[in-house]
Amino acid sequence: MYGKLCIVFYFVLLTSYFSLLMSSCGYHMVGSRLLSFNSIHIKHVSNMTYEPRLEEKLHTALSEEFVTQGIKAGGVSSDVALEAVITRFELGAIGTIDASVREQEIIMFVDVRIIDNEDVIEFRSIGSPIKITFETTGTVLQAVDQRDRASNKASREIARDIVSRIIIHYAK
Repeated sequence: MYGKLCIVFYFVLLTSYFSLLMSSCGYHMVGSRLLSFNSIHIKHVSNMTYEPRLEEKLHTALSEEFVTQGIKAGGVSSDVALEAVITRFELGAIGTIDASVREQEIIMFVDVRIIDNEDVIEFRSIGSPIKITFETTGTVLQAVDQRDRASNKASREIARDIVSRIIIHYAK
């Protein structure tokens, strides 16, 4: 009994010490409850690349990520508006076998503007924080399907990064 009590005491002590240490370094929890707005209007996403349907994928990913974070993705009457421009989309070869590309990565960058009454906040060249790759083996249809899934994933990762940056900006 005494041993279990000591373990619980040390666990509580260690947790308290860790919490105190983290808070003294300036770390704090950030969430959508700290935002000064409840809804955001995602304007039409512009696609300055030759890759078709990227604007639809990014718009959908942004809407879903805002909802996941507890922020309503509403219409024109929303508190804040978001404009996004896809500025770059490229495929980079990662793996080759016998002069045939077998694996590629998606390189995608987006510029974002947040319009909050008279304030304009800009984030430039937001890319996926992780490398998005896909295999180009199999039939042409399979390769196209894999590329489509990879561009969806890139859009979701960029949307997460955009929403995170907005939440952190408003939490300051």
